[in-house]
Amino acid sequence: MKIIVNADDFGHSKGVNLGIIESYRNGVVRSTTMMAGMPGFGHAARVSRRNPGLGVGVHLTLTAGKAVGGAYRTLTDADGNFLKLTETERRARAGELDLAEVESEYEAQIRKVYKADIIPDHFDSHHHTHKLPGVSGVFLKLAKKYGVKVRMYDRSLLTGEYAGIVTTDAFDDTFYGGGATAERLREIISPRRGASLEIMCHPAYCDLFLFKNSSYNTRRFFEMDVLTGKEIKDFIKANGHELCSFAEL
Repeated sequence: MKIIVNADDFGHSKGVNLGIIESYRNGVVRSTTMMAGMPGFGHAARVSRRNPGLGVGVHLTLTAGKAVGGAYRTLTDADGNFLKLTETERRARAGELDLAEVESEYEAQIRKVYKADIIPDHFDSHHHTHKLPGVSGVFLKLAKKYGVKVRMYDRSLLTGEYAGIVTTDAFDDTFYGGGATAERLREIISPRRGASLEIMCHPAYCDLFLFKNSSYNTRRFFEMDVLTGKEIKDFIKANGHELCSFAEL
């Protein structure tokens, strides 16, 4: 089975970037997704170019930091700061998000990644917002436009004009919080759920920016410890699995 261990939040902060790179160089991470609007973006772009074996995608964001495209009527406050997750979710479910604004902001984030000389191999989203009503259609439209693979929760959406979009056979987001243990990671990998599996993770060194701006902060170091540990590397090898990026699907 092909296993993609994808580290979310590349570009969030320098500590996050360094934790992801450590988990790539000395662990099982082979893929990551960049947050174009966060303060660690420039550092992430530089370290990415020094580590070309790490696959990079775009972590499309509507709920953290500032919008790349400036202030929007339905997505941000007057200063261009994204709204809280709960309010963005409420607006999406009430049909109050301007999807043209979502598309414009997604495009701005994608273009910023390309301008940093990074060719993304897949798209996913921060806080899973590409699952929200209406937003999912914008997400798939842009994935088709840019010819990239995606993190997908409902494969039944990949029909019609989106039938050619590639995703993994399975996805797991339970290596998180109290579930970020070697035992849980083995449990995720053990059942063969098709030919490919994506495992979401969030390794990081906890710097001050992460500590102040994310409720999920110090626990990320525990993820990194598991992801770089000998136990999980030996388990994957012994069971004949292949670590890869989205580019290798």
